[in-house]
Amino acid sequence: MKSLELINIRKDFGSAVAVSGMNMTIRKGELVSLLGPSGCGKTTTLRMVAGFVEPTAGSIVINGRDVTHLPHTAATRRWCSSPMPSSLI
Repeated sequence: MKSLELINIRKDFGSAVAVSGMNMTIRKGELVSLLGPSGCGKTTTLRMVAGFVEPTAGSIVINGRDVTHLPHTAATRRWCSSPMPSSLI
């Protein structure tokens, strides 16, 4: 069973594109890391999954339910992230 799907996710901040056309499926039990340079959209993607930022386009599906426009307080948004300490950079 699929737990999280990002379907053609896009996020624009004015004329700046933070995330463009991202597709990802994370199945139940998988552990995933988003790696990349500063400014490539990692944090923005996690904030969209958590419901703190709404995508400009695309869909976020959790356990078969489209939660793209649900607030971060919705029970279906129980996801966490663990930022990397700056001492590791």
